[in-house]
Amino acid sequence: MALNVELQQRQTEQEKLLAQRDDVSSQLQEVNRANSRLLEQLTELGQEKDKLQQELEETRKTADKRKAMLDELAIDVAQEKSRHKEELSDARLQHEKERMLM
Repeated sequence: MALNVELQQRQTEQEKLLAQRDDVSSQLQEVNRANSRLLEQLTELGQEKDKLQQELEETRKTADKRKAMLDELAIDVAQEKSRHKEELSDARLQHEKERMLM
């Protein structure tokens, strides 16, 4: 009789351990799924970061090109202004000479 009771207790204990094992296994699967989702999100964020960095670099290059063009335009305008001033000065001088000759 005592052996039957002990056997019954061990079977009950074994059933509890099996249930715990199943619970832990389920939790492990859930954690693995969560980790997979997090890894997927991390990968997507990394790809998005790379894309944004590339766009930023392209934007910087475009800005540098525009700045260079504006600098060149400013130089051209300054040279043109200087040339016009010189031509105006020459024209005034010529006009003054012609006036004095009259």
